[in-house]
Amino acid sequence: MYTSTPTIFDEAALQPPVLDQPINLNPASAVLDQPLTQDPAIDAQQDFRANLQREIDSVLKRIESPPVAEIAANILREVVRFFEWLARIDDNLHQLDTLRESLSLLEVLHVEAHLLVDLIETQAMPSESVSETLREVLDGIVYSINHDLRRIFERELVRTVPEQSTPVVYGKIVHAHGLLSNCFQQATITLLQSFEPTMDGATLFNDAELRLRQSLILCRELSSLLRFVRRAETQTDPDILRKVVGKILEFRDGSMQYLMYKDWRGYENLALEVVTAIENNGEAQPYCIS
Repeated sequence: MYTSTPTIFDEAALQPPVLDQPINLNPASAVLDQPLTQDPAIDAQQDFRANLQREIDSVLKRIESPPVAEIAANILREVVRFFEWLARIDDNLHQLDTLRESLSLLEVLHVEAHLLVDLIETQAMPSESVSETLREVLDGIVYSINHDLRRIFERELVRTVPEQSTPVVYGKIVHAHGLLSNCFQQATITLLQSFEPTMDGATLFNDAELRLRQSLILCRELSSLLRFVRRAETQTDPDILRKVVGKILEFRDGSMQYLMYKDWRGYENLALEVVTAIENNGEAQPYCIS
């Protein structure tokens, strides 16, 4: 049996880094019709964590060597915590006024991932209990983590991020979140499959259902927005126009996250034109979405 060891990093000590220049944030002026607590991602994240922990526990119980089981448990425990922080970043993507927290979490993940690499290199790989095959697996995990950390924090998420516009920072956080999620998913699958070769990685990280739910939300919100805009084409009632503006901003600050990132700027540009036209001229017809 394996025994637990203390966590590498104390999450309670997390302090956001001081940014030299504030990010120009534009907080949401409206919210989705349904509360955030009803977002399908929440249930999906809980199911994911429970399923992942079950699979990990199942594999660990079948490892015959206690020292090896201990090594694998310590590594996987840290990776599971990384997924929890990535889930927090994913939740933050629903709101533009949480960019600072997301940047802080990415900085912590950066530090902790390096500590995990150090743990693997200095404690796991040199262990006499580790076979040459497992040592090669661990060496590959170290290489992939270091590669993605350099790619994110030395090339893309550089220190000048706080000086950039909010959409650019948001996009970098989304991209970093995706790269880190994939990196740690592959590390988890690779390590577990080294002990259980028949394990199907798709059963551990299957987000197809979540993406389907998000697509349905996107279709619903786009349809609602389109109905309001079409009503504004035939009516000049100030109340209707105010609702159009509200719906446009609501979608931008909520369900727009489910669009492909390349389409965000196009929507924002069109939304700005419509809102400006309504505020200045009291009409939306010249810019209505078709």
